[in-house]
Amino acid sequence: MVNRRRLLLGLTGLGLAPTQGRALDRTSLFAVATRLVAIYRAADADALHRALAPGLQPDFPPEALSAWLKEARDTFGILQRTSLPTYGSRAHSIFVAYFDRGLSDMFLQIDEEERVLFWTFRNPSSVLSLRRRA
Repeated sequence: MVNRRRLLLGLTGLGLAPTQGRALDRTSLFAVATRLVAIYRAADADALHRALAPGLQPDFPPEALSAWLKEARDTFGILQRTSLPTYGSRAHSIFVAYFDRGLSDMFLQIDEEERVLFWTFRNPSSVLSLRRRA
């Protein structure tokens, strides 16, 4: 006989039920994406550093993030806004990034604390990522 506890354990194992800790949803991703647009537009490397997951922060000190933001602006232009998440899960998604020079794909992955694990812009000619180094 399947009882409630077994059902929840099975769903948790499949990633379909919330586990302990903070529950992420697609609005979490959009909220982080919206904050990242503001950080990008302000070229605020310190705020971007605080938005990164703790495991990513040592790889990207504020000085490196300042250079990354400049390279992103030089490559893609000024980020105006993003779409709602178009495809993905509660912790990662693909967005459309609207730059003053055109559209790009934006990939975003966050942790349970809504901090950035992976942030990438891609168009047919360029890719720029903030991700853990191998």
